[in-house]
Amino acid sequence: MSFMKKILVLSAAVVASLSLAASAQASGETVAGTTHITSLNGPLYQTAPRPVNLDIRAEVSTPDSATTVLPMKRTTITFPAGMTFNPNNKVTPPCTDQKLNDQSDLSNAAAIVNACPKSVVGTGTAAIYIGKQKSVLIDDPILVVFNAGTDSQGRAKLKIYGYSKFTNVGILMHGTLKGRVLDVAIPMLSLDSAVKYFELQIPGPKLDRQDIGVVAQGLDKNYVHATCPSANGVWTTNSVFELGERDPSTGNPVGGTTTVNSPPTTQNCTGLAGKAKLKVVKVKGPKAVKRGKKGVFRITIKDPGTATAKNVVVRGPGAKRKVGNIAVGRTKTVKVKAKVKGRKGSRAKVKFVVTGKGAKTTKVVRVKVK
Repeated sequence: MSFMKKILVLSAAVVASLSLAASAQASGETVAGTTHITSLNGPLYQTAPRPVNLDIRAEVSTPDSATTVLPMKRTTITFPAGMTFNPNNKVTPPCTDQKLNDQSDLSNAAAIVNACPKSVVGTGTAAIYIGKQKSVLIDDPILVVFNAGTDSQGRAKLKIYGYSKFTNVGILMHGTLKGRVLDVAIPMLSLDSAVKYFELQIPGPKLDRQDIGVVAQGLDKNYVHATCPSANGVWTTNSVFELGERDPSTGNPVGGTTTVNSPPTTQNCTGLAGKAKLKVVKVKGPKAVKRGKKGVFRITIKDPGTATAKNVVVRGPGAKRKVGNIAVGRTKTVKVKAKVKGRKGSRAKVKFVVTGKGAKTTKVVRVKVK
């Protein structure tokens, strides 16, 4: 489409949106917020988080008789239990406000992506109704998701950049994962246009839009982890959308905000029970102990398996210490008072045996006998 034709279409949309503003509030919008999770490497487990691809889709629909659509102002998506964001600043350094903020030249897509090329964690697409008009739908917008680090409470933050070549307008959205809830506010689009849908994939496929100088792909395959609750498990997603109009000239709200709940959406999953493992990763204790006396040893134990290590106990010479459960990938450190035997001046072996339900490991340290 030529530039002049675009201007004519946009101008017509403005006139139509102004004349139909009153009817927009009665369009009868329905919404759907969905997620789709797929494993990136092998099976999923009930308690061992594994890297996955996360597909998030938020969509607004209206009856066939409606001619306009209320713009999307905010989406609040509650992810399935067992799904987490795991930003790793060494893999994808945070895209800071010094590099990308609301005052950046958001109409220059190539420059925006090049500002934080190593921070990309996902990509996406969208479709919008120009001026809220269902007759003027464009599906060229792109989305690029950047790691924005974590907040003061350690919660994952995202920056989501959107750009449409048709309108030559870009927007910057911000989201923080609070528990399992991702809250994203959508700025006002050109002519207060309405979002039909947006879809994000983390890490997602390569976004190849050389026509606007953008080639990007999620660079951290471990950014999203998930578990499945059982062998015949179900993931459930809940979403809430806020819709409403804003004055295109000022950005101020017009006519209030309409809150619409999405019906819960589900996805079946298979979670293997897995198997616990135990590993002693560190033993810190005295270099020398009097013969027949006890020394205090700090023992750090890890579960590198695929199930929670339950009822873990550490035993040593003349010692027994209950540890409790150790979750997959986690460590616990306990103090154990173990007796040291042997000939004075020798280096005695002190053996620790760590057991849990279905798991066992041993660790031997040497201590000088005084």
